[in-house]
Amino acid sequence: MADNQSTDINVEAKQDFLKSLTTSVSPITAVSELIWNGFDAGAQHVKVVLEPNELQGLHAIRVSDDGDGIDYSQRDALFGGLGDSWKAKSHRYKGRTLHGKKGKGRFRAFSLGESVEWRTTYLDGKSFKSYTITGRASQLTGFRASPPTDAETGSLGTEVVIENLEASLPSLTNNKASLEITKQFAAYLTESPGLTLYYDGVKIDPASVQSHKEDIHLGDIELQSGKRIPVAVTIIEWSVPTDRMFELCDKAGVSLHEVPVASQIKAPGYNFTIYVKSDHFRDLDTTGSLVLPELSQDVADILGAVKGKVREHFRRRILQHRSDTIQRWKDEKIYPYEDKPEVHASEQIERQVFDILALNVEDHLPAFDEAPSKSRRFTFRLLAQAIRENPDSVRTIMEEVLNLKRDEQDDLATLLQKTTLSKIITSARIVADRLNFVESLNDLLFNKESKRKLLERDHLHKALEVESWIFKEDFNLAGSEKTLEAALAIYLDKLGKREDEEVDTDPVLREGNRGGRIDLMLARSIQPTEGVHEYLIVELKRPSQKINSEVLGQIESYAFAVAADARFHQKKTKWTFMVVSNEMDEFARKKTKQKDRPEGIVFQSDDSSITVWAKTWSEILNDARARLNFFSQQLDYQADSDSELGYLRRAHSKYIPRDLAELATGASANLDDQETAG
Repeated sequence: MADNQSTDINVEAKQDFLKSLTTSVSPITAVSELIWNGFDAGAQHVKVVLEPNELQGLHAIRVSDDGDGIDYSQRDALFGGLGDSWKAKSHRYKGRTLHGKKGKGRFRAFSLGESVEWRTTYLDGKSFKSYTITGRASQLTGFRASPPTDAETGSLGTEVVIENLEASLPSLTNNKASLEITKQFAAYLTESPGLTLYYDGVKIDPASVQSHKEDIHLGDIELQSGKRIPVAVTIIEWSVPTDRMFELCDKAGVSLHEVPVASQIKAPGYNFTIYVKSDHFRDLDTTGSLVLPELSQDVADILGAVKGKVREHFRRRILQHRSDTIQRWKDEKIYPYEDKPEVHASEQIERQVFDILALNVEDHLPAFDEAPSKSRRFTFRLLAQAIRENPDSVRTIMEEVLNLKRDEQDDLATLLQKTTLSKIITSARIVADRLNFVESLNDLLFNKESKRKLLERDHLHKALEVESWIFKEDFNLAGSEKTLEAALAIYLDKLGKREDEEVDTDPVLREGNRGGRIDLMLARSIQPTEGVHEYLIVELKRPSQKINSEVLGQIESYAFAVAADARFHQKKTKWTFMVVSNEMDEFARKKTKQKDRPEGIVFQSDDSSITVWAKTWSEILNDARARLNFFSQQLDYQADSDSELGYLRRAHSKYIPRDLAELATGASANLDDQETAG
């Protein structure tokens, strides 16, 4: 038991060092430290009271809690030591994770005012005792403790009273103050719902200013050091403006340090805090690694993994917001596009462009949403018409009419700086057309009924001449060349008996009225650079002719003869020969799978000037699908029987009769209303 004399508590540190703890600390941070001290003492309730003065400033700040108080016998250990707080030795108290550990929190109170007094009540055996500890900012190396006396009430707890304030401290009294406190304690209060915190008469309720909350469990993250640590993330979106921060917390949500998000996460229109929770931050804080988190490799590794998940979160949130807004427009009947079961790729791109612009109109012209629905419907129709009929005017609309900021034009403006919107839509149309051609060609080749009626010279060959990209992408825009065609004709005999001279338009039949096909030659040339010529020669074998050793020998012999022709001696040439049929035998299959060569190559000269390929139609079609797969996914476009038939009628009606196209695709002939101009 202490005597009736006040005692001095000496702090084992220099005045200038202790003074440094009170500088560069925001008032909100200083108050937060005192709140944490209350919760660390086992408090269920903490209250911050701001006492005003007559000059619209503050007279005093009071932070009270109903924790266990400060035991008189522990006063020297708690206030005289620095860096070896009892919390550093015990990370939990009454089942809760502790925030502080180095005893610095009490010194930060002196950043608020000259005089700080701790009025505390504790339990001494079965008796309630009270006493005070006082300190002054001008003499931080010592505190003074009054002798304990019998408490007037039977309630435990501590009240910290700060007087002779440094300034008016507007950051504690403005509208953002309670929000900043809410951010600091949101995760902790959520993890411990039985705790309450009041700030200046208002209960801190994280849910009251949250618009959305999402928990993400990242599992174990492997650090560069090889160590694996569990990490969880809570993203809280606020309904009021706030600074974006990463709060580095322990597992229980106790915030240990914060890092500005800055431009690392782009989420226009969202106010949020990202709580990154891991007990590894405790270890880093103990070693001082969180003082400069940007220099910590562990922090960089953790935040690197977190950022990816956060970006995914906001991508989903933005898409959901857009989807909800567009659905609202549809419900209000102001959306200028009708819902249809099938939407052509070009119209889909047009709709996406409209959505980007229209959403920005609503976001940046607040009065627009309050305008009459008739006016908004008219505006949307004008915008849709501008996109459809004069796409290049869209940039002017964005800059002059909508006055959008640069970062809000990113999705579209970056593309428009390199090309025109009409070309973007045309590109999407090309991809959709190719997808339709691949599937319709598959139907023409393998549908039992259409196979029997398909004439290769009049039907298939003519269509492939304008779709030569299907064999090799480089030859998408290839044309014919008389010199090449003349040379090819001379050496046709090397390919064995052929039926290229057939001009009969009736189906070619073999014995027993079985369908027969003729061999055909497709030749294309391009000039990728000045003085360089590339040639593609495709030998289309009749379906009954498997690719075998004889066929391979013929195509190689033909390739050597054509490439050696005198007509090409003065040209730098590169030759690609390809033989295509429905099937190949085992010998040919093994020839197409050779070490150190792409599958399908059966011969390649040492200087790569001559390459000979052997492929089945299935391989040709699958290769084409693979090349188009990425674009198909981005456009969310799938060819079907109607779209295939529509494309054949639009692009190849001169070569492939209507009844044959319908037979192959199995589509309805009633597509007149669905066709659009290319």
